[in-house]
Amino acid sequence: MLYKFCSDSPGGWIMSEMALRLCEPLAQHAEAIAGCADRQTVRYVASTWRSWLDLADVDDDVTNNVFSAIGTGTVTRRQIRNLAKDADSADRRLALLITALVWGRGTANGRMRDPIIRALTHRDRDQVLEHTADLAKRGAAADAYAAWTLPGLRAPFFTKWLWAASSFKPQLCCLVQDKRVWNSLRSLNWDSLQASGRRDWPSRYAAYVADVHECAHQLGNRVSAEDIECTLFRINGNLNELRPAALT
Repeated sequence: MLYKFCSDSPGGWIMSEMALRLCEPLAQHAEAIAGCADRQTVRYVASTWRSWLDLADVDDDVTNNVFSAIGTGTVTRRQIRNLAKDADSADRRLALLITALVWGRGTANGRMRDPIIRALTHRDRDQVLEHTADLAKRGAAADAYAAWTLPGLRAPFFTKWLWAASSFKPQLCCLVQDKRVWNSLRSLNWDSLQASGRRDWPSRYAAYVADVHECAHQLGNRVSAEDIECTLFRINGNLNELRPAALT
């Protein structure tokens, strides 16, 4: 991994070259980026999800707990964080996973029904959820990524679970890495192979999480790692969208 001296930082903070590639273009937009994550509201169709959860034979109490915890027709990151704080049982972990999937899917991706049901009904579901949540909450992003073994959900969706499980720990939480985020990382010339120095995907994911947290630390001005991730998602690779109107 390459490093560079950053003279503008307290104590001459040393940043990785890849983190600098994120920070330098984003720095002038720090004020607009701050709070992006908590301004994000995602719409969903409750009837669709209730039918899917019925097919997955999810207990009615779990289903009702999900929809009583989130808004009518909308879900926010703040609501997910509140659920994550008390996800200390199999039912509560399942409710958190479902909520993260509702948030992550929005009103699109109807083709995700069967893959989601496969994950929800897998016999090892809670064992995997508990183990990956524990790793994510300890900031072990690579280990948490590698430990995900449930079928159906690939990285764009299971990283939503890793984020949700650790979301109430903003200084070390895992982050979502889906196609839109990848598009923005590429536009910023951020390279996971260079950032991690390794070819395996868990290490490359962990390098992304580390660099975004490092960038948030440098931007200050109340910018969180989630805010940067949200911004990368919102602009979807179009750097011309790095403006206040697009991030509110």
